[in-house]
Amino acid sequence: MGAYGIVALKSRPTSANIGKLMMVCKSFVQHFDPSRESPYRIDDQMITIWPLDDPNADEAKRDDCDFVLNHYVLGAASTAMAYSARQHAVFDGEGPFLIGWSPADSAGKPDKLVLVVDMSASNDQISIDHDFDFWKNKIVQDPASWRSGFSLERIRQSIRDFVDHYGTDIVRDIKMAGLN
Repeated sequence: MGAYGIVALKSRPTSANIGKLMMVCKSFVQHFDPSRESPYRIDDQMITIWPLDDPNADEAKRDDCDFVLNHYVLGAASTAMAYSARQHAVFDGEGPFLIGWSPADSAGKPDKLVLVVDMSASNDQISIDHDFDFWKNKIVQDPASWRSGFSLERIRQSIRDFVDHYGTDIVRDIKMAGLN
């Protein structure tokens, strides 16, 4: 594949995080088709995975969020975060995190750029959807942003474009939620 991404969780569902993780799962399912359904060659794809212990289970194939949350492979997330930490990424928040590498084999290589979207502050469906909108529209569907490895300048421009497009909505949503 051209580039590789993962939804990295710090834990499976608990009574404290089940609501947020369910929103994250539902947004992931709504934002991405299985890679086998992509019209693009595999080397033109940035595949973002939700690691499962049994991806062939019927529930997994139906994108049953109860199943995929309870069968999430924490070891894959821990490995992704450890590789990213070698590349100077920090995971202080509760997450989850969207982590990506390009080329796909650059994970853990200190001289390569890793992209991390920290979703710790996204606590409602709209914010989580915005995070996935950014990941899908500005990263996954824009091979120029990753084909030769991530470019810090291209990523900065993508973030500026995202804020320009969604910034007003995000501020409005924060005010409506009473978080200001």
